Amino acid sequence: MTVELVGGIGVFLFGMLLLSDGLKAAAGPALRHALARFTSNRFAAVAAGAVTTTVVQSSTATTMTTIGLVAAGLLPLRNAIGVIIGANLGTTSTAWIVAYFGLKVDISAIATMAVALGALLRLVGRDRLAAAGQPLAGFGMLFLGIGLMQTAMAGAAESFTVPDMGGQPVLGAMVLVFVGAAMTMVMQSSSAAVATTLTALAGGVVGLEQAAALVIGQNIGTAPKALLASLGATVAAKRTAVGHIAFNLGTGAVALLILPVFNWLGTWASTRGVEPALTLAAFHSLFNVLGVALVVPWLGGFTRLVVRVVPDEGAALTGYLSHASGAEPATAVRAARTTLLMCATELGDELQRLISRPAGGREAQAARKRLRRVEDALDETRSFLSPLRSNPESGEDHRRHVLVLHALDHLTGAAEQADNVANAQRLYRVAEMAELRERLEAGLEAMLAWCLHDAPEGDADHILEAFKSLAFLRRQARVRVLRWVATGEMGPNAAEASLETLAWVQQLSLHLLRAVHHLREPAPGDEA
Repeated sequence: MTVELVGGIGVFLFGMLLLSDGLKAAAGPALRHALARFTSNRFAAVAAGAVTTTVVQSSTATTMTTIGLVAAGLLPLRNAIGVIIGANLGTTSTAWIVAYFGLKVDISAIATMAVALGALLRLVGRDRLAAAGQPLAGFGMLFLGIGLMQTAMAGAAESFTVPDMGGQPVLGAMVLVFVGAAMTMVMQSSSAAVATTLTALAGGVVGLEQAAALVIGQNIGTAPKALLASLGATVAAKRTAVGHIAFNLGTGAVALLILPVFNWLGTWASTRGVEPALTLAAFHSLFNVLGVALVVPWLGGFTRLVVRVVPDEGAALTGYLSHASGAEPATAVRAARTTLLMCATELGDELQRLISRPAGGREAQAARKRLRRVEDALDETRSFLSPLRSNPESGEDHRRHVLVLHALDHLTGAAEQADNVANAQRLYRVAEMAELRERLEAGLEAMLAWCLHDAPEGDADHILEAFKSLAFLRRQARVRVLRWVATGEMGPNAAEASLETLAWVQQLSLHLLRAVHHLREPAPGDEA
């Protein structure tokens, strides 16, 4: 059993590696367009996750593929979390299939064929067809690994002793939740664990209350697989895994809260002749629907919370560049765009800090060090993009390449302006510039939210308008400064410093405006 288990884990991890690397190599316009089409907003992303999981009958496939796409820079974090939330909902379809037909899903034959077909495509195919063979083989190996682990641990799964919930229902329910989670982790499949519980319920081995608590745990037990898949991956992939874990734990808490109500309804349903297995399948779907309903309306806030829990690590600003090294130009440009969005986030965060609080000598030095990190990442992005060539006849891919170069130029200019800490601090200290500072802070806040959660497809017009409005306020402030000089209310030295700060705001806001304009999607054009 030990050898088979270790081998299963190895096959699983190697399949995940093939899947992630293969997606990066095979990613082309068709794949990117499909992702943009089916995960363009939170509801579409949830629906895509639910439908995909229902079709393949495994949330593992959806979760692992999603993490692979995030690691390759092909799916924004917010959309990825939406897909995984949908996968939790889609996996409840297995319970209905088992409850109605008594079928146990086995995709080992399909997985074997996927490996064979993937290897064949890789050996005899050409161009994109050959590139598609690697992720297909990885997909199949992932499930072969799960099958090996299930076989190795089958005896252990069958030896579980289910405790009685009679004397201490709360403690008993918690024990059963842990047992259910252990079943999923041992079997490496929540679908298999739920099917086992449904079979046990139908055979009278466990009661409906016990089965419900087991199913809650089995739903939670899928989370460690996502964490395992994110090991050694990008920060975005780790964030996706953490989002999956947080959602599953939250959904489990909701299910425990409604468990007493379900027990009462289950007793009532049994007196009306409803099959216990159908009642359990309904409960499985119900608490997942409640979890989706609670999270999806504030998916942006949930994503921001995940970002805070898993912050960037060191050289993470250019992490996507190393993953896209050697990829086709279109994929490399997309990785560069993601890198620029991360640089814009870091730059905006530092600017907010500089214009909203005092920065003494040590603080100013630390600020310059953080800004240098952004400038270094922009330089590395420039070096990464330098050898890339795109054909003007490729249409949207070429236009996006040009736009990314525009965005890089403007972000470099914004970073150079931000390095002037004295002007940023003058904007903070001079009371007469409070309105200008507040408007700049609002623009930066909108830019940060967009870069982190809505870019590149989300609406960015409000950000552009916020930065454009600074031009009018700057002109008003300039007129006031000149009037104060004329009336003697402001000395020439102070006026010169104030005018310099106003010019700084103008240049900074213009660079940020143009950077956001060129980073948004769909590509608006190649104008400067």
